This record gives sequence, structure tokens and C-alpha cells, in this order.
Amino acid sequence: MRTQLRSFAKAAVICTACLTSAIVFAAETKSSAQVKKTLNNLEAWLAKGPNGPSWERYLDLPALRTALAKDGDADLAAVAAVLKQLESGSAGLELEPFSKLREATAQWSDELSIAKTPLPEAALAAEAGFRPITDADVAAAKTSLQTEVAKLDHYLAAGGANGAAWKEYLRWPAIQAQLASNTPDVDELKKVASQFAADQVGLELPVFNAVRDSLEHYTHALEAHKDEVRGLYVAQLKSLSDELKKYADDHSEELATALGARIGWLENMRQALSLVRAVRSRYSRPNLHAQLSGRLVAAGIEQAVDDVAPVTDVILGTNISGTGRTVGRLAVQLVPSEDKAMLETTLVGTTTTRTVGVNGPAAVYTDGTTQILGSKRIVIDENGLASYPAKAKATTKTKITGVGAKSRMVQKIATRKVYEAKGEAEAIGSDHAAARVRQRVEKQSADQLGQAQWQFNEKFRNPLMRRREFPSLEFSTTKDSMFVKALQANRTRLGAPNDPPNITVANDLAVQLHESMVNNLAAALLSGMTLKEEELQKKVIEWRGSLPDQLKSDEDRDPWSITFANERPVTIKFDEGGFQVTVRGQRYTSGERAFRAMNVTADYKMEMSGNGSVLKRQGELQILPPGFVPGQTRLSTQQVTLKTLLQRKFGKLFEPEIKNEGLALPGRWKQAGRLDLKQMEAKRGWLALAWIESGEPAPAEEKVAREDR
Repeated sequence: MRTQLRSFAKAAVICTACLTSAIVFAAETKSSAQVKKTLNNLEAWLAKGPNGPSWERYLDLPALRTALAKDGDADLAAVAAVLKQLESGSAGLELEPFSKLREATAQWSDELSIAKTPLPEAALAAEAGFRPITDADVAAAKTSLQTEVAKLDHYLAAGGANGAAWKEYLRWPAIQAQLASNTPDVDELKKVASQFAADQVGLELPVFNAVRDSLEHYTHALEAHKDEVRGLYVAQLKSLSDELKKYADDHSEELATALGARIGWLENMRQALSLVRAVRSRYSRPNLHAQLSGRLVAAGIEQAVDDVAPVTDVILGTNISGTGRTVGRLAVQLVPSEDKAMLETTLVGTTTTRTVGVNGPAAVYTDGTTQILGSKRIVIDENGLASYPAKAKATTKTKITGVGAKSRMVQKIATRKVYEAKGEAEAIGSDHAAARVRQRVEKQSADQLGQAQWQFNEKFRNPLMRRREFPSLEFSTTKDSMFVKALQANRTRLGAPNDPPNITVANDLAVQLHESMVNNLAAALLSGMTLKEEELQKKVIEWRGSLPDQLKSDEDRDPWSITFANERPVTIKFDEGGFQVTVRGQRYTSGERAFRAMNVTADYKMEMSGNGSVLKRQGELQILPPGFVPGQTRLSTQQVTLKTLLQRKFGKLFEPEIKNEGLALPGRWKQAGRLDLKQMEAKRGWLALAWIESGEPAPAEEKVAREDR
């Protein structure tokens, strides 16, 4: 029985571990949906207390419900009236359920107001709303920073030598000096803040994040306090208006980058925040959508169970031992849920046993049959993995095949007592069997869930949290499918400006990816970074288990490195059945030689072919320095040398033709077999892909999820 219990526990987490490593992004809802969510939470909370009806009347929550039903056509005056009550300062409104609704309603109210005016005009109109940052604002920001620094100081003091090392790394004397100064140096504060923003394990902890947030707030307050900010503000709004006019028709990556930087500046200066939210609401939508069928999820989990294991127990003072064989099936079902992914793993089986029970001078020989039903519910949300307590039922029936004793009298007495206690013994045996199932599942799942959660945190959440790049996440399930949506964006970068192309074919796996997700992640992870050939090879081997030929070192060539550009280090554009990818390096090395900036661009057209696709490069690689205009300038001798080196290296990565024959998933999901590509579409910044199970086995050599070469 041990084997099937172990399989059951592993199955409860194996799919979630795979999903959280392969699907790492999900979405932020629009403002009205956030209001609805926080309103639902508040009403559920109010229903638990005696003052719930009074609060509903005071806040006029039914009016807010009516407005939500109209969404974009909501009565702005009605929403404003509810917001006024939420902001009234009445005792109790400081509690979290009220504050969450207040924040969401304020954002929605702002967006409804601006929605009545085209965004370019709203940007110009925002000039009248300039709010000077006062001495009091700066003082409040400084006080907040002092408070958080004191908390961190207390935390590090308890860390002994490790705490002292952290203080040295964080440039603690510089922090103290700036806090003590009446004329703090903004540049010095930014240097200190950069230490908190590094990819250093531990900096994702809340106590460090609080100082970093306060440092940024204080720095921005100091910058916004300058006299020239008003002039800069007006100029930013004029440029923003012009760019919004263009962006309405041209959703180019270049314009998106400019818009993101513009509204990021406004937010940092604490200006025109309603306008900032309105621009994000309109032009920063989820940039990844994924859907997995229940059939595909189950493919890596469901399996037959057939194993033999020892049986030991004590029932009514009788020591029982023997062997048991369990035959059954491990299955998984998706549980409908709107705000998280929920999976129910179930073990249904029958254990047949042959045992002997010893009690004093008598031995009882028994054949037993136990029907087992065990279940474990797993939840996936933006925090990772969690589970409900395991449940189990068992029903045991026994057949006494013999009673042995040293004398006939003892045997006769023992036989009578055994049959008298048979019903009670079966009930106890059923309870014991169910308890064993629950205990074993909890122990095994705790180990497996703990490992999966650790991987989620260490490989995904924490590194992105340290960079302030952890995406907004939203998971959901129906009885047939699991859905994931993602918004990968930050203060200075936007998500998708439009909705994705529809998936038009039946599928087991569908992905809709907007170019902004790739570009935003590249900017977050690669900007200014130096990547050496050896480091890249090591990372690729860690990821896929082997090194592709394209990345292997040339024996007769010096090792190389690239230092990516600080802005737009790698970008991709999806449009009209293909894509363009550009790598921007500000510095390259080959052995002891160093070279200046050069950009490498490859254009591909995509075609479906058989079970997969073929990517055809359009012409040669474009390898040119930034700002180079063909026909007006010429490449220097050094640039020609670098172009030749990059042509050789990137020519291996961006081959003239790249073919694949379907998709193979990793680990146990390889049992799903080959997934055949049924839809592939690139347009308006989106790439839409859909696969369906073929019924054919996956290639034996596949070790990771990738397109078969």
C-alpha cells in the first residue's frame, strides 16, 4: 500500500510544480473587476457581524452594485457618492476590508471621470491639476524612511555578524549620513537604493522592501520639490498627449517604451495620478493568456495503482500482520474556481489482505477486502501552492479462514469471541485504514508541496521580487480547463494595448503572448548586464539538461561576452505572420579584444508544417551600430571586424530555417505524447499558438518542454 500512497501524494503536487515552472505569469484585472472583488470581500466580512446592515446603508453599497452592473456606463455621481462615504473618516473605516474597497473605488472613479474625455485631451487638461510638493510632504517622506530604517536596524542587530555584513553591503553609514543631513544628496540616496535593488538573496524580505520603498519615495519627493518640476510637468504632459495620439493607431514597441517612461515619471513626481491610472487601464492589459485542458493536466497524473506491501495493526488487543495488495487508480479533476486554480486528486482502490492475528494463545487467520477513497485538494494562486487537509474513507470486510490454538477448548472459545467481535473489528479496521491513508498523504504531500513551493519562491518569485518585477497573477479553473492570465509590467513599462487574437481551434494547450511580456522581462533582467559565453552555457545546461549545438564554443575561437544596452536590450515584434527580434549590445569582447555597440536583428516568417511549424529567416542578419543610416555613413574597420564575429555567432542562433514537429512536455507530462500545432498566428503585437494531443508518443530523447527539433 505504500507505493500507491506515495504516488497519490506526489500526484497532488506534480502538476502544480510543472505549471508554476512553465507558466509563471498571470493577470491584473481592470478597475471595475477589482471593485467587485473587494466589495464581495467586504460584504462577506460584514455578514459575520451585527453591524453589517448599518454599514451597507451608510455606505450605500447597493448603489455601488448597480453602478458595477453598468461598468463603463456607470453613473459617475453615484460612484462618487459612495466614495465620499468611504473617505468620510468614520470610526472603523480604517479597517482593511473598507480600505481595500476605498482604494479600488477611487481608482475606478478616476478612470470613469477621465473616460469621458479622450486621453490626449485629458493629458493636456491635467496641467491645471499640478500639485506642488511641499516641505511637509518631504518631511513626511523622510519620517517614513527613518521609521523603516529603524526597524531594519533592529532586525539586523539581532543577526550578529551576518547583520553587520548586511549593513556594510547596504552602505549603512551613507544612509545615516543622508538622514542626518538638512540638504540630502539625491544621487547618493539613489546609490544606496541601488544596493537594495540588487539580485541579492534575502532582499526580497519585507523588512528590506519597506526601506527600499521608503528610499524611493523620499528620493522622488526631493526631486519633485524642485522649482523646475512644474515646467517639466507641463512639458511631459504635452509630449504625453502627442504620443497618445500616435499610439492610438500605432502600438509600436518604441512608442510603448516612451509612454511607459512618461507616466512613470508622473507617478514618481506624484502628479496626475488619475491620468496615469487611466493610461494604464487603457494600454496596459494582460500580456499573457494560457489555457490547459483538464485532459492535459490529468495526463501527467492519472495512473493505475497495483502494489503489494506489508500490513501491521493492532485491533481489540490483537496484533495483526500479513501482506496486502492494492489495485486502483489515481485520478485528478479540476474544480471550478474564479480566483484561483483548484485541483482535486483522488485515489480509488481496493486492498485485499491475508493476515494472521495473535492474541494470547490464539491465532486468527483472515482474508480482508478494504475499499479506499482518498482525496487531496491543491490550490494555485499568486502566492504559489497550498492545500486543504487530506480526506480519506475506508470500508473493511473480512472473512475468517481459520482460528488456531493449542487446545480445542481454547480454540472454541477464541472462535466464538472472534465472530462476536467481527463487526466491531471491521469498523475499527476501516477507521485505521482511513487514518493511515490520511497520515501518509499528508506526510508525502507536505514534502512534495514544500519542495514545489521552494522552487516557486527561489526560481521565480523571489528573484523577480528583488527586481520589483514580480507580475500580477490570476489563476482560475472550470471543470474542463485551467486558465492563467499575466500582466508583466512595472511603473515605467506598459502591458498589452489590445486584446489577443482568438483561439479558434479545439485544443489541449493554448498560449497568447504579447510582445510586451518578452520586452518587459528582457528590460528587467538584461539591461546593462554583462553575459559571458561560459555563464550562458551553464545556465542553458541547468535549464534544459544539455547544450544545443548553436551554443557550443568554437575550439578555434576566443570566448566572447556581451554587455546589453541599458535601454531595450532585447526586443521582439510580432506582426503579419512573423516576428522580428533585435539584440542590442553596448559592448562586446572576444578574447582580449573589446568592441563598441552593435545591434543584431533577425526577421522571420512563420508557417505551419505537418505537426509543427517552420520559421524562415527573411534575408541576412542585420548587424549595424545604433543610429547607423545605410548610404550616409560607413562602418569602421573595427565595426566590420565585429560584424563578422557577430555574424558567425548569431548566425548559429538565428538559423535560416528552424523546423519543429510538435511539442513535448516535461517529466510525467511526457505521457501526454506529442502535441500537434493546430493554430499559429502573429498579428498586432500578439503571438497565438494552440496544440492538441496527437495520440502519438513523445520523442524518447526529450528532457524538457520545447519544440522538437
